Amino acid sequence: MWWKQLPILYYLIPPLLLALFVRIKCRSFRLCAAFMFFGVFVHETLHLVTGAVLGARPVGMSVIPRRGQQGTMELGSVCFSNITWYNALPLAIAPLFGLPLAAAVAYWRTMGGWTFLWIDPPIWIALASVLISCWPSSTDWRISLQSWPIYLGAVGYIAWLYFPIP
Repeated sequence: MWWKQLPILYYLIPPLLLALFVRIKCRSFRLCAAFMFFGVFVHETLHLVTGAVLGARPVGMSVIPRRGQQGTMELGSVCFSNITWYNALPLAIAPLFGLPLAAAVAYWRTMGGWTFLWIDPPIWIALASVLISCWPSSTDWRISLQSWPIYLGAVGYIAWLYFPIP
């Protein structure tokens, strides 16, 4: 039943609030990069694993933060040598698997009944970092456009379902 998942959602409230607070208030590059390090590592590792599975041939990974062009923050990157139309979209959305990972950690902490322990604040900090980093970056979305046949097929299928030819 749906109410059995409420403790998981309740456990995720502090990391969600912390992630929101950091996203809005963090102005220091170094402090923000230090806070987000674990989430960036998970984000880039998900890209790396997805690329290895789908044959995108990963050639490098970096989780060392640096300033990008136009003063933006570049917290990490993975380089591939074989991004094609069929693997670009899964590569781009791979960080979204951070959401089920966060839910799994919350489930692990709440499955036998939950009481506050000393380990919860560090877990919340790590989960907040993962929740901030689980959304694909603008570069990820730009790369996903190489999968235009998949997008075209999805739009065509939806149009076929909702606008049948008389």
